[in-house]
Order: sequence, then structure tokens, then C-alpha cells
Amino acid sequence: MKKATSVKELSAVLVGSNISQKYQVGNIILGRQAFDLVDVKCCCERAEGDVCGRRVTLVKPPGWLPGYELCNTSELFKTEAILSITPGLHGFILVINAELPFKTVNKKATKQHLQHFFGDKVWDHTIVVFIHKGRLTHKPIEEYISTKGAPLQSLLEACGNRYHVLCDDGTDNVEKVKELFEKIDTMVAENNCYEINSTLIQNAELKRREVDKKAEELRLQSQQERQKLRNLLTEPTLNLRILMVGWVFSGKSATGNSILSAEVFHSGDRTVKALKQSGEVAGRDIVIVDTPGWWKFFPAIFNPSLLKSEILKGVSLCSPSPNVILLAVPLDTSFTDEQRRVIEGNMRLFGQRVWRHVIVLFTFGDALGDKIIEQHIESEGKPLRWLIEKCGNRYHVLNNTSAAGDQVTELLEKMEEMVAGNSSFYLSAYPDTDDPQLQEDRCDKSTENKDENTTKEIREQLIIEWDRRNWKTYQSLEGSRKEPPSMSDDDLQSDGSDWEEEQTEDRLEDDQGCFNLEDSGDDATLIGWKRLLEREWSRREWAMEQASWIPLFSPDSAATSEPDIGRLHISRKKVTTWLKTQRTSSANGTASNTGCKEKKKKKRGTSMRDNPPRQVPRAQQAGKKKGRRNLLKRINEIN
Repeated sequence: MKKATSVKELSAVLVGSNISQKYQVGNIILGRQAFDLVDVKCCCERAEGDVCGRRVTLVKPPGWLPGYELCNTSELFKTEAILSITPGLHGFILVINAELPFKTVNKKATKQHLQHFFGDKVWDHTIVVFIHKGRLTHKPIEEYISTKGAPLQSLLEACGNRYHVLCDDGTDNVEKVKELFEKIDTMVAENNCYEINSTLIQNAELKRREVDKKAEELRLQSQQERQKLRNLLTEPTLNLRILMVGWVFSGKSATGNSILSAEVFHSGDRTVKALKQSGEVAGRDIVIVDTPGWWKFFPAIFNPSLLKSEILKGVSLCSPSPNVILLAVPLDTSFTDEQRRVIEGNMRLFGQRVWRHVIVLFTFGDALGDKIIEQHIESEGKPLRWLIEKCGNRYHVLNNTSAAGDQVTELLEKMEEMVAGNSSFYLSAYPDTDDPQLQEDRCDKSTENKDENTTKEIREQLIIEWDRRNWKTYQSLEGSRKEPPSMSDDDLQSDGSDWEEEQTEDRLEDDQGCFNLEDSGDDATLIGWKRLLEREWSRREWAMEQASWIPLFSPDSAATSEPDIGRLHISRKKVTTWLKTQRTSSANGTASNTGCKEKKKKKRGTSMRDNPPRQVPRAQQAGKKKGRRNLLKRINEIN
């Protein structure tokens, strides 16, 4: 081991998820409130100070949503994180909130993001810092690590088992900070300073310049189109009937509350029923109808019929019809072709003409920081640009955590401009008659009917799992209203209800992108569908964390008794059986040409006496093959 030499200047980057409390670690090290008390912004923060006889420079790049895979992080966040590093960097401080669970999904997200941002050599220059509020005061850190299990231990091994503990309980951390500096000195003595990957930086800088140029062009184009519509207005203000649609936890309800300046919609949990509220805003009579959200990662075919009927009921509540449809899209996550297909499939419920009445509303606007929304749109590329163009370049960004009224006023003005250029929206009796995609869907109607039972099981699984997790959260909140349910010791250990299999997940640990059935193997199909389910649960946990774990469940709406656990297990078994069936179909019925040839060769070499052929009518064989092809086609479209 090389002898550690104390340096007069220390430069480090604070990395971690959006709930890791990187800002708190930075403030403790510098001994002052140098960083904003949030970790959700997509911009970098830099702070300096004299600490323990050294000139310390700390950089806090954007983090990632906890448990989210790399492909779910927006491109703007990724670019800003890559460009956060500077020459002469001594190391990375990976912050982990010791008050929260650390599961396989957290480990996987951490590894994916750090390697994407800083390259494979990042681990030689990383030290883990656990931050807590007194939880570990009477417990050795080694005991804490052992209770956390394999995911945390695996991450620490990647970092050369370098770790440190800081306590955010108001006590003096001077000695702890000095000890942290000494550990960083030792790490630098062993591995030298971090060497910047020039290619990575150059590509990120090139991408930023291209995005900035296109973003300015889009901003000017949007302004010009707004002015044209503004000239069509014949009245100073218009009465607006607004229909809110979007994903679960996309911020629809919070947006309705912001527009009406009142807590009239239940924000923080999944909307179940269409709800109408009204009020006067800036001299306008406003009617807002909030509707249930659809799943972000599952296509429209997996929506229960009740959800579709409630959304259509929302249209009728905007009597005589809505003249504005707000499509809520969170901007703190990526928008890939997967999300484009899901939105397009769900919006097809309204008919092809719906797009002339839609404004894309980007929620969670606080995540933008000092960036503009056009930079996010251009960073995400074709899928999001497709949606914006489909809506006639109509979009708005809203920060529901801000009480500033000008953002709502501007949104209302954009609505009026759109209404001035369009008649009111009406559901078509024969929607999408000219839509080629719909015609293709009709051709596959028989296949869709055959798959109805399987999709029904997936729908049931989604609802049951969601309701059960709500029940668990409610019970935890009943026990302690002061801290989040996942902070209890019971929740730190897996209770077996989570659909998370560490061994199978580790098989795909090196995957840098989200699951794609087209590229999957036998076991990957099963794992991929489970991953879609887990991605929905990750979104739920993050949304509840953003709500600061306030009591989201009123006694009238919350379940006070545990859901039928037997029904839950039966549902899981059905879904697992179906997933395995798809895996078998993929492996046997739709193998590649090479695989088919190998199977034929194997058949020729096998005695007919040992394996007598099964007598199946040719028509039945052809029907099964066609059914498998159609089923695989739909599965590939889904993913």
C-alpha cells in the first residue's frame, strides 16, 4: 500500500440517486449550506471552501431516480452528469442514504449510471459515504452492512470496500470529515487521480451544442405559431373545459390543483374515478376533469375496461365536450419509443382527430433547474419530437411545487390560442378509420381475443400488487406518522412479497438498456416481463417519496384489512405460468432459422423408436404456428 500524502487542494464529485441526500453530505463537508436542499435538478452545482487546511471543491451533478434503470433517465440529465467532471479530480463520493433500503434494483441502477457517466474505471476512484440521522450511532457500520445483504456488499466490493459514515443530527462532524479526507488520500495514493475519458467528454459537448441549437429553433417556431393563433382570438378570455389524461403518477391531479389554486383533487395516489371540479381563474370559468392514469410501461391492451370507461366518462363530464385535452408527461424521466407507443395506443381511444386538441403538459418542472424545456425535448430525440409535432408544437412546463401564478396564466393563454384555432373536440363514432395501425390491429383481432385471458391475468396482477403495496404503506403510516414506512427495520429486509429475484437479475446485470423482447433469450423473456412490473413499482415508490410520505390514504378510501393473500399468490402463479409459456413459445415455436436447422438435425439423429412422432393434424399445426407468430408479433410491439 502506498503511503498517503495529504494534498492542499481536494476535488471530488458527489454522486448518488435523487434521495441519497448528496446535498447534505456536501454541506457537512464544507461546514455550511453550500448546496440547495434538493437533488432532483438536472443542472450541476459547484461549491468551494477551506476545510481542515485544504481548499475543497465539490461538484454535485444530476442524480437518478432510485431504482430506475439507466434507460429511464432523461438524456439531459445524462449529458449534464458527464460534463460535471473536471481535470485533477481526486475521486467520487457515492452517497447512500442509510435510512432507506438498498435492494438489487438500487445496486443495479447505481452501477449502470456511474459507468455510463464516468466509465468503467470509476470504481477505482470511488468511496461510499453513508449518511444518516443517528440511526447508526449505536451500531457498528460493519453490522449495518451485513444486515443490508448482498446488493450493498456487492457494490462495496466494486468500490474496493472503501466506505465512511457521516451523521446528520446536528453534531460536529469535523473529525469525521478529516477522517474522510484521509481515506480519499489513501485511495489517490493507490490509484492516482481520475483520468478523464476525453472521447466521452467530447461526445457530450457535441451533443449539448446540437441540442442547444435545435432547442432555440423550436422555441422560436413555437412562439411564431402562438402569435398566429393569438391573432385569431376574438374575445379577451374564453371559458375552458379541460380533460386531464396521462400515466399513473404523471402529475395530473397536482396540475388540476395548481390551475384551480385549491386542493380539490387527491394528489399522491392513483386516480380511480373520473372527477370533475370547477372554479374561476383569472376571469375565466374553468372546468377540469381528472381521469385515471394508464400504466407507463404496459400498452393499452393491459388497461382494465373500467379504466377506459372512466376516461370516456371524463369526456362526457366536460359537457358538452372538452375543448382542451392536457396530456401530462413527467420531464424527470426519459421519453423513449416505448413511451411513445404506449401514449399513442392509449390516445387512440379518443380517435385520430384528438391530437388537434391536445397540449403536452410537462410536469415536475422543478427538475429543469436552469435549463429550458426545449432542451429536454431535443435531448430526448425522435420519440418526444414526434409527440410535440403531433400536437402542433403545443407544450407547456409546470412546476407544481411553485405557487407562482404566471405559469398557470401562461398555460391558460396557450389553451385559449388552441381553442381559437379549433372547434370543440367530439368523440368519433368510427374513430381512426383512416389509421393504418388500427387496420392492422383489426386484422389481428382474432389473435387479440385469444390472448384476452393472458392479458387479463397481467391486469389483475398489476391491480392486486398495487393495492397490496398501498395496504402495506397504510399500515406502516398508521404505526408511525413521523417517518416513511421503508425506514422501519421490518421493511429493510425483504418480506418475500417483492417480485425481485436477485440471482436472475444478476444474469442480465451488464445490460445497459431496458429490456427488449426482440433481443431476448429463453430466460430473458420471463425476466423481462417481471422487470416491466418492477419498473411500475419503482415509479410508485419514487412518487410517494416525492410526496414526503404524507398520509396519502384517508380512512374512507384506505383498506384497513389486508388484501386476500391467497388471491395475490394465485394471480402471481397464473402470470408466472403465462410468462413461462411465452418463453417456451419463443424458444420452440419461433426460433431463428439457425435454431430450427439445429433442431431438425437433432431429430434426424434420434431414433424414431425412441421418440415416436406425435400425430397432429396439419391444419392444427399451421394454426398453432400462426398463433405463435401473431403472439410474438404483439409481444415485440409491446416492448
